[in-house]
Amino acid sequence: MEIFAVIGSGKTGSYVVEALGTRCVAVYGRSKPIQPDELAKVDVIITFVPGPDVHSLIPTLMDIGKPVVWGSTGFEWPSDIDMQLKERGLQWVHGQNFSIGMQVIRRALQSMSNDLAQLDQVSVKINDIHHIEKLDTPSGTALKWQQWLGKEYPISSKRVGDVYGIHELDIQAAGEELSVRHQAKDRSIFASGAIWAAEQLSDFEENGLLTFEYLFDKVNQNGV
Repeated sequence: MEIFAVIGSGKTGSYVVEALGTRCVAVYGRSKPIQPDELAKVDVIITFVPGPDVHSLIPTLMDIGKPVVWGSTGFEWPSDIDMQLKERGLQWVHGQNFSIGMQVIRRALQSMSNDLAQLDQVSVKINDIHHIEKLDTPSGTALKWQQWLGKEYPISSKRVGDVYGIHELDIQAAGEELSVRHQAKDRSIFASGAIWAAEQLSDFEENGLLTFEYLFDKVNQNGV
């Protein structure tokens, strides 16, 4: 049985800890500093720290040398992070959104991207709605939707209440309206997706900085 450590005991991190149960042997947060000796004994590390905390954590986790699944948003990776990880033979997975359902949406958006131009008088907008504590605006997922559609369509972002995450593609065309919508109803879906990603790494041969989308496609196309 693989054992895990979780760094970041906030809302989503707490769901990860709960879902892992006895497989989680260490939890670190602001009230409990990281213990490198403990982390060296686990199989995979899952972290959901705030984006501003990522850069200070990178050297520590690089030295520990374990696979890491990152659920942090609102930051930029160092330009040479992939090269550093490959040189050390390490696997890190980063996801802006660990919902498995969002991967279904991704494939749909990628397949429809070229067809939108065939609509008459088409206008496309992405709506991004999250809780008031979310720091990044627009969300990383909304920016991913632009990437999957292959065009920087305008994004409308709102921060209200305790909304876990709503993303909508609003398409207006002559005589018709189309929409694609994903709503996260519970943070547990992000925890489940992160754990799924962590579980794939023991049989996954590629090193470096892997995206959740890339890992998802590889596992579903070929197995690991």
